[in-house]
Amino acid sequence: FDEMERLFNAEINKQLNQAEFEALLQEFKTDYNQTHFVRNPEFKAAADKMEGPLRQIFVEFLERSCTAEFSGFLLYKELGRRLKKTNPVVAEIFSLMSRDEARHAGFLNKGLSDFNLALDLGFLTKARKYTFFKPKFIFYATYLSEKIGYWRYITIFRHLKANPQYQVYPIFKYFDNWCQDENRHGDFFSALLKAQPQFLNDWKAKLWSRFFCLSVYVTMYLNDCQRTAFYEGIGLNTKEFDMHVIIETNRTTARIFPAVPDVENPEFKRKLDRMVEMNQKIIAVGESDDIPLV
Repeated sequence: FDEMERLFNAEINKQLNQAEFEALLQEFKTDYNQTHFVRNPEFKAAADKMEGPLRQIFVEFLERSCTAEFSGFLLYKELGRRLKKTNPVVAEIFSLMSRDEARHAGFLNKGLSDFNLALDLGFLTKARKYTFFKPKFIFYATYLSEKIGYWRYITIFRHLKANPQYQVYPIFKYFDNWCQDENRHGDFFSALLKAQPQFLNDWKAKLWSRFFCLSVYVTMYLNDCQRTAFYEGIGLNTKEFDMHVIIETNRTTARIFPAVPDVENPEFKRKLDRMVEMNQKIIAVGESDDIPLV
């Protein structure tokens, strides 16, 4: 946090474009989704219709999504608090982003109530273990997280709009506006990176950029391939969906990162699929009582 304060001190960092941050602040203050996350009776009715594996799959989806959004809330809230004196404009943007993340987490948690469950978010705040990273790592990773979130949400929304027979739960109808929050958050992190040219303009920046791209893409692909039932449940081919999201995210990211991997090379997907095979074998070994000798 001390390093973050130095980076956003206008007296020290002359690269800061306060006019751009002021414009972004006004965008966040507009709060386009203030009245968007309003539930209706469709939610409970849809949950009551779900049975068996599909019901469990959706519960897990809501739990994972709620935890991820709440983690974003905690990070942004703390940054907003810490930077209040150093750079009030940037601090307020972080606080407004924490508002968005809290709203998303709350909406998802209410979704869990349709399944007669709820996450104790207060307990998560107290019990969660925190890992501290250098600011540049937070910038790279969070930019990618927000932009990949945008492409995931908008892709699911467009797919279900074109194929309403797979609209098994109404939360997806909210993804069109919801994903714009993710997009705005990503744009803010793009501005943060541009304000720190040392994170973009040398060979180390190129290596870190490619590393974080690969880390995020591979993690998503491996995780989703373990949960194909969820994507099949809404009529998507998991691998096709993930590759579309990766390619679009990578194209967007190439506008700001100094280097990105060549994800459109067929060899990239072949290697991803090979990793899926190896990951499945590792999982099988972990679940087996018989430990093979290597």
